[in-house]
Amino acid sequence: MNYCSFSSTGNSKRKREEMCLLFELSTPEPRVKMERSRTAFDHWMHKHHFTFRDTRGRNITVQCNLCLPKINILSTARDSTSNLKKHLECHSPCQMRKRQHSEMSEPEPLFLPPKRLKSAVWEYFGYLKDPGGTILVDGYPVCRMCRKKVSARAGNTSNMMHHLRDHHPKEFAKMNRKHSVVCRKRIRDAPSSDGPSNYGPSIMENQMEESAEAKEAKSDPTIYYQTQSRLNALVFNFIVEDVQPISILEQPGFRKLIEALSRGKKVMSPNAFVTRLDMAFDRMKGELKAKLDKVQTLCTTADIWSVQDRSYFGMTCHWLEDNLERKSAALACTRIPISYTCETIIAKIQEIHSSYNIESKVQATVTDNCNNFVKAFKEFSSEDDQEVEDSHFEDLGGILCDGEMGGDFFLSYFLPPHQRCAAQTLNLIASKDLADAVSNGTAGKLHSSAIAKCAAIWHKTHSSTESAEALESIAKMTITVPCLNKWSSEYYAVNKLMSLTDSQLNELTEALGVTRFTPDETAYLTEYTDVFKPVAFALDLLQGEEKCFLGIVIPTLLTLKRKLEEKAANTHLFSKVIENTVKAIDSRFKQVFDSSDARLATATMPQFRLWWLPEDEREALRAQLITEVVQVDQGTEETETNGGSVHEDDFFSYGPGSSGNKGGKREAAEEVWLYLQGTNKDLKCLNEFPGVKKVFIKFNTTLPSSAPVQHLFSNGANAVTAKGNHLADEHFERVLLLRYNSKITTALE
Repeated sequence: MNYCSFSSTGNSKRKREEMCLLFELSTPEPRVKMERSRTAFDHWMHKHHFTFRDTRGRNITVQCNLCLPKINILSTARDSTSNLKKHLECHSPCQMRKRQHSEMSEPEPLFLPPKRLKSAVWEYFGYLKDPGGTILVDGYPVCRMCRKKVSARAGNTSNMMHHLRDHHPKEFAKMNRKHSVVCRKRIRDAPSSDGPSNYGPSIMENQMEESAEAKEAKSDPTIYYQTQSRLNALVFNFIVEDVQPISILEQPGFRKLIEALSRGKKVMSPNAFVTRLDMAFDRMKGELKAKLDKVQTLCTTADIWSVQDRSYFGMTCHWLEDNLERKSAALACTRIPISYTCETIIAKIQEIHSSYNIESKVQATVTDNCNNFVKAFKEFSSEDDQEVEDSHFEDLGGILCDGEMGGDFFLSYFLPPHQRCAAQTLNLIASKDLADAVSNGTAGKLHSSAIAKCAAIWHKTHSSTESAEALESIAKMTITVPCLNKWSSEYYAVNKLMSLTDSQLNELTEALGVTRFTPDETAYLTEYTDVFKPVAFALDLLQGEEKCFLGIVIPTLLTLKRKLEEKAANTHLFSKVIENTVKAIDSRFKQVFDSSDARLATATMPQFRLWWLPEDEREALRAQLITEVVQVDQGTEETETNGGSVHEDDFFSYGPGSSGNKGGKREAAEEVWLYLQGTNKDLKCLNEFPGVKKVFIKFNTTLPSSAPVQHLFSNGANAVTAKGNHLADEHFERVLLLRYNSKITTALE
């Protein structure tokens, strides 16, 4: 009995072992099939060019059908087809292009599966159809934007959501917003078991709204910065582009704002900002020096800015590209002593020019009429037209041995030619010479009383909001208080008031509590704005930068004198004033009228050529222009052959066939003659005259105004404040230069 029970127990145990063994042997084949169905190859668009062979661990092997009859076995990872794609691109690129072209030209339509769909993500996905018209619901829907297949087994849409979030963030955010609105609407419209409530949204609704907003904020990558390095770059650009003080990085409110927007990422420290600033500045300076090395001619503008008991010396440089487009860059905005002298200016100009290796390329330096600038350039300028006193030779060896001249003797400064700011000079004529002539003339008292009433209106509208609103309601305009040192701002403010009718002007003065203008005062101001309108227009013309050249100065002044003389014949109040103004123009701009550079710059502008000159002076300037064309052509040839070997026949220029008899001057004369005979006033016509174009670039590189360097100073007003004093002078300069040069360098990301 015991034996039999033991035998039956052993048989049953042996049967169970055999059944388990059979189950284990039969299991691998369907498992392999399941694993094969999950490989990236099975759902690849180009899989018909290959035949599956085997699975080897994490890789699969396939055979290329396009390489037949040659047997080419390839291996690739189970979750990637990059090796197979590279094989197609190398051995059968036409198949890749054909497939890509067909997909780009006519993409196959996508269809939704027949079952009911609940997720909103299906709006951006779908399945293809087979030739028989059946929808291929294989668990790998296709994205409608990029046509990429995404795994979505058993109705799970998580991978589809992730694909939309990572590759199409705008559509993902749009879908979330639409879905949250639908959910909130369903909750509001859903009937409650207790009946409608009159106490506003339910707790469940508020929780749904909060969760939807939190989900949108969490999943939308367009709102939050993805990496810490990207956040640092954006904060750095914010401080540089807006010239914010570096102390903003330590302000609690700013730090909380950035941390909240970036989901907990930290704001860079001031030390990290300074390190990044130094790196960006070094990169910017390197790129700028590389650009300036390729430039043949440029001009610089310099000025001094005093603020908060500090003085800064600023300098910008400007040049013309081959397409005659003007480029500008800031070179320095360095701190100097508040009690600067002529020697300080000389040293700074030389230091900045040498730091960028542009000493020999500067055609002129444009400054204002400051006494220190004028004195510096008068004593140390390298202009050829300066008066040279009697010279004598010294024994250099004796000087070196004796040292009589002292150590300062060896510090030689050579400044480029000086160009005074034409806009400031004309503003000086209008604000001083013209104003003095008006005040001392027969209508001096009338002028003072009329301008005083205008000033009362400007002051009231600036200091009182009610007065400003009254001005806007009556005159439909706003007026800013004129600058003390800018005559044109006062002129335009007076011109605005005189554009009103008599009834509007009387209503305005009554509303503001200002004494009414008398008829004589109104007539005087009207004539004043009419007579001196050309002066205001000329000032605006000379203050340009991109399309403003030295060649427009002389024609502008000549035209201004002619228009003022025409006005003098029709006015009784300002005839003497106009006469004094014309004399001031001749006196203060004498250097410009006599400058050969300014005359050549004007002659090379197609808008003027030689038409502005008297007949008896045109031939001399034409000969001078021919000489300049020959010189620039020779300079170009020397530059092209610089560093190469010189043949003996090229060194001498005698006899037939030599370079001295090749007719270079004759060709230049013919080119200049054809240019002067033309009538096209567009600058693009200079492309037909390459020699004249080179002369144009040489002399019209110089700007007539120093306004660009003043724009550099205006950018730094935010940082030089009581709260912004944490920014050191060196760092302040680097921030300004990075901002100014952001258009021509890539230092800012």
